[in-house]
Amino acid sequence: MPTHPKRAIVLAGGELNTVPFAEKSDFVIAADSGYDHAVAIDLHVDLLVGDLDSISAAGLAHAKHAGIAIQQHPKDKDHTDLELALAQALDRGATPIDIHGAEGGRIGHLLSVALLTAASKFASAGLTWHTDTGTIRAANAEHIVEFAVSIGDTVTLLPIGDAGGITTTGLRWPLDDATLTTGTSMGVSNEAVSDHVAVGVRKGSILVIHEGEVLS
Repeated sequence: MPTHPKRAIVLAGGELNTVPFAEKSDFVIAADSGYDHAVAIDLHVDLLVGDLDSISAAGLAHAKHAGIAIQQHPKDKDHTDLELALAQALDRGATPIDIHGAEGGRIGHLLSVALLTAASKFASAGLTWHTDTGTIRAANAEHIVEFAVSIGDTVTLLPIGDAGGITTTGLRWPLDDATLTTGTSMGVSNEAVSDHVAVGVRKGSILVIHEGEVLS
């Protein structure tokens, strides 16, 4: 009998301006100071991951006292705490994975989180980064992006490199087997004309940015 896919929440550090749908998740992973966010909103964490250089002393003490599983990494490492946390979620069979936090701060961090959603190793995991102004997902050959919207919402498509075979439904300016090249503004500020939008890609990957109230 097939097992039901597990849905995970990954809490990152930085600013947290969204409310995770805890009741829809099977487990929660905190990336370093993301654990402080979990304590603040009374969200149970199953695993704490990171070099633990930004979590508060009180937060770390709380995790240890609560018996939370902790996977500590050295400060000198090749991957961010968030990427390590996402890898742990993937190893546990999570799909989809909802990212909360990581807002504000340095532009390098912000861009790295957006690009993580399009990383090839997470291609089939269905990553969604939830922010206070909307969501970011990645569409690729392994993952069609589908989500609920309100009519009039803004949807932007940004290619990561050159992307081809792009087909959309639910948008005012639809694409049918189209190509978007690096740096193009062709996919910026499209508009939802339905309560459901779908974006498929045959080659490459694109960031699908939904600016509006999160409905699902």
